[in-house]
Amino acid sequence: MPRASVLVILVSMFLAACSGGQGADIAVSPDNVRSADFALLPCTVSSEDAPCLLVVAGGKRVLFGTPSGLRKAMDGKTLASLDAVLLFSLQAADLEGLDEVRNAGWTAGRETPLAVGGPSGLRDVVAALNKAYELSDAQIFVEASPKGGFGAALLGVLPGEGDAKTEVFNTGDLVVTKLEAADGRAGYWVDYGRQRAVLQPCNMDLATRFNEIDAFTLACGEEAANTWPLQNAQYLVQGASAEP
Repeated sequence: MPRASVLVILVSMFLAACSGGQGADIAVSPDNVRSADFALLPCTVSSEDAPCLLVVAGGKRVLFGTPSGLRKAMDGKTLASLDAVLLFSLQAADLEGLDEVRNAGWTAGRETPLAVGGPSGLRDVVAALNKAYELSDAQIFVEASPKGGFGAALLGVLPGEGDAKTEVFNTGDLVVTKLEAADGRAGYWVDYGRQRAVLQPCNMDLATRFNEIDAFTLACGEEAANTWPLQNAQYLVQGASAEP
């Protein structure tokens, strides 16, 4: 990814952070989802142009998409509890909320660096963002004493950057597979308890085209069974153990 593009993206992110986000202060809490459940929880800031949802499955919490306004849509406790963040693209609309997740989750008590996965160029973006906040992180740690440790302010990179198809998150029971298009968009298969969710951004069809099993699908277009944004919580596994 050209360095100039990275700088443009970072400028957009900082502008979004300074704006403070839009919309009501509505918390999206996964606390009522049991450890054996598989739930998709909507983001109130999600749209077709900037899809977003929170997957809660097997006791893990994975955020897909980081549009602007997430710190207004999700409380700090939820952001601090994330196990990973996965991006649909490195375009500004999909990326503007990443710094909000990073900063709000850390100050609310995240104890370890937040793992981020996504398409090619992600490593450069993460490195630039960590560098950009290096001084302010130190000042916050000294002056405001965030609940999380100093190292927890950082973003890490999940494996599989640049791979067309690869597992990017695997806890043994919850498995997330990334499918990356040539234009830098990424879709995902999320598997848990013999159920699959297919999460595909607009202007991409790889995640749906190569899926060969029954699945709950979120995509764009008239042929999509469910379209962005997700309006209501969807339970793909509920009320029983997810063990095979």
